Amino acid sequence: MLTFATTVGVQAYVIGKSATQFREFEAEAATLENDTAIMGTGIIATPDELAAIKPSYEQSFFHDDVPLGSHELGAYIDLFPLKAAAASHVFTLLEVFRDDVAGIVNPGSINRNKAWHEDIKGFADLRDPVQVTKAREAFAKHFAVTADDVPEIAARRMVSLKGKRNDFAHDGASSIDFRSYLRDALAVVCHITFLVTDLDRLSVYPWEDHLDRFSPQTEV
Repeated sequence: MLTFATTVGVQAYVIGKSATQFREFEAEAATLENDTAIMGTGIIATPDELAAIKPSYEQSFFHDDVPLGSHELGAYIDLFPLKAAAASHVFTLLEVFRDDVAGIVNPGSINRNKAWHEDIKGFADLRDPVQVTKAREAFAKHFAVTADDVPEIAARRMVSLKGKRNDFAHDGASSIDFRSYLRDALAVVCHITFLVTDLDRLSVYPWEDHLDRFSPQTEV
């Protein structure tokens, strides 16, 4: 997640620069060839065509090789929902991490095709102590710990993460505070680590620590 955060920053800068210098981008796009060319995509579909069982290379409803004039591309440079897509990936990383940890500390606790967060409700009303308690219980469920072991803030963070994730994954929201989302996801990673290990300090920085801010670092 730490290196991915920097990747997102790089992409945001590149997209912003290209959007500002869109004429240069369009001129460069006009010179692209072969696999680097930016093409248009369209569909021509009928019920019979879609219902036919054919190899993918014979399915003719999908057309992704339509030449585009480079002057048409500039307006689309900064329309990619980078922050929402990045947050979705962060949630996936968190999901895989927690599933892996649960598989180690509590093997078999997660049913097939289910995830550790299945009982954490993104729509939970955190003003209700009962729902907060249920969120803590759901957080603890697959880690061989009790709800009392889970700090209330951990459950609140997970409810918030899942609620925001549902906003863009299920309701189509494209705007999100990525930095805040990443911070809460990393906090949940730390909460889990402290729940299932004897560590009382985590310090991780994936690049050279010139200022020794993170020393001593945790071996990961």
